Amino acid sequence: MGRLLIVSFVVASILGGASVSQPAAAEDEECYVVRATADARNQNIARDRAERRLQTYIGRKLNAFTGKTISPIRTTCIRNACEASAAFCRH
Repeated sequence: MGRLLIVSFVVASILGGASVSQPAAAEDEECYVVRATADARNQNIARDRAERRLQTYIGRKLNAFTGKTISPIRTTCIRNACEASAAFCRH
């Protein structure tokens, strides 16, 4: 139990909010996996915050790209730490 809690805090501190990974290999388009994390006392609150941070990041930082495709948001939680992710491709 203690190790899982420590691991979740380490992962959350490393990712620290929203981040964009390097592009995935594709011929005509550049694809990224966009992630956002959140910690809260309640898992539902953490899930909502992670999804809101991801949507805000996509809206503010990635809205300038034209011809974009965004996959559905996938949310994963470990205890009270949640991570929302989505694939973002531009043509």
